[in-house]
Amino acid sequence: MSKDISLKSIVDFENDGINFFIPRYQRGYRWKSRQVSQLIDDIDSFSPTESTPFYFLQALAVAKDIENNRVNVVDGQQRLTTLKLILGEESGELPIDYAREANQALDQHFKNMAEDVIKEKLGKIGTERRTEFCKKIKEHCKFLYYEVDKDKELSTFYELNSGKIPAKDSELVKCVMLTLGNDESSDITNARAGEWDEIERKLNDNSFFSFCTPRDTWREDDRMTVLLRYAGLTATPQKQGEEVFPFLTKILNELKTKSRITIWKMIYSAFYRLLEWYNDPLMYHAFGAIVHQRNNKDIKPKTRKEILDTIEKMAEYKPKEDKNDYSNWGEDLFNYLLLSNVAFCWKRWPYRYSFEMHRQVEAWSIEHIFARNQKDLDEKELEEWLGNDYSKSVFDEYQKECGEGKGKGDDWLAKKLGSRYPTTEDNSIGNLALLPKDANSSLNNKLFEGKREAVSEWARNSWTEYWAPPVTEAVFMKSFPGLKMTDPYWSENDKNAYQDSMKEDIDRFINALKNPVKI
Repeated sequence: MSKDISLKSIVDFENDGINFFIPRYQRGYRWKSRQVSQLIDDIDSFSPTESTPFYFLQALAVAKDIENNRVNVVDGQQRLTTLKLILGEESGELPIDYAREANQALDQHFKNMAEDVIKEKLGKIGTERRTEFCKKIKEHCKFLYYEVDKDKELSTFYELNSGKIPAKDSELVKCVMLTLGNDESSDITNARAGEWDEIERKLNDNSFFSFCTPRDTWREDDRMTVLLRYAGLTATPQKQGEEVFPFLTKILNELKTKSRITIWKMIYSAFYRLLEWYNDPLMYHAFGAIVHQRNNKDIKPKTRKEILDTIEKMAEYKPKEDKNDYSNWGEDLFNYLLLSNVAFCWKRWPYRYSFEMHRQVEAWSIEHIFARNQKDLDEKELEEWLGNDYSKSVFDEYQKECGEGKGKGDDWLAKKLGSRYPTTEDNSIGNLALLPKDANSSLNNKLFEGKREAVSEWARNSWTEYWAPPVTEAVFMKSFPGLKMTDPYWSENDKNAYQDSMKEDIDRFINALKNPVKI
């Protein structure tokens, strides 16, 4: 974490009496001709205006070395050295000392190439504009200058070079967006600071953040970057050698053609769109389902129509021809079951589907509500299954034919219960429910009653390691309309009632998206 962040120009460095030092742990100068040429062209084409008064030179990480009256450069030395070489051509000294002695020939080779490019470029700029060009570099080009503690200098350097970041991207973006400047009045900048704080507070609300952020989002520890993506200010994971602060880089590039007011409007509008949806029962569940669907491909719908189209696709689950092929479950079935859960909760607002709990699940699984390959039954369990058909002699018959791991219990029960007991493994959607993988494993092949007791316990202790989504809980509690609560098994009637109820909830949910009405 940086301890001080500011925007500084070379004139600011001179006024502050800063003497830069490139420590020995830094590699030597390695910029190629193309990079030097691009920097000069960018600065030359930049014209300061009220809305874009500065050309941003990316981040410069430093650590103060008070004992030696210098500032050690931790990151950004390539660009800083290039500016020194450019200004050196015009006798504009930027004080930088170097500790490196090894590989001097290689360092000098790259500096010679850079100087050749600089001579050529400045020659094309011409004598009349050359002084103006160098003045622009010194006065209208600014680094995002941030200090790190001296005792963390080396660790920060290694973190930066291993892809880790000592300062959050959003902290640097915040500095750019909230620093007072000539491009806007202080009232506007101060108002933006208050709005930034408001957004940060809401993003720290786990319920809100989980609603709009899928699990394992890149750089999710820097929550403001999630909002930047919703605002269209998208950055991608950096590769080695690329900018360490990709979101900052994106903002700085946008500022070359847009004002801070325009960029902030993009960010603020995205936030209020999410906040409005979060507080709306229908949109909360619809948008949250889209965010957390499998294979969402970074979908970020911005309108009700886009949300409706995506939800309708999620509702299109159709079982494959081979219902016994587990690989057919996949993304479509997961998305359908997730959609059934959010539709179930929407109908019961203010009861919300908990995307916060959903997001904590490391891996999901599909649970058979009724599994044929069950364990052997004890006397009490058999009595629960058979009800009035139970007798001691029947239990003796069961033990003789099916006990001691003979594995014939399913066939025996099917014969006794008839159509109430499925004759084959049932992989239809009416016999499937969504569960965290660990919770599914803990149920193993328990009887329906055993699963009901486990799910009931999870519900009573809602923050246990296991969590049953609302529809799964309702299935095992048999709280759907048409389910016979007294039966200790999942009958064909239960399966059909469950399947019909899911479809009814989803259809009603989609119709509400098409024709919004209060429930």
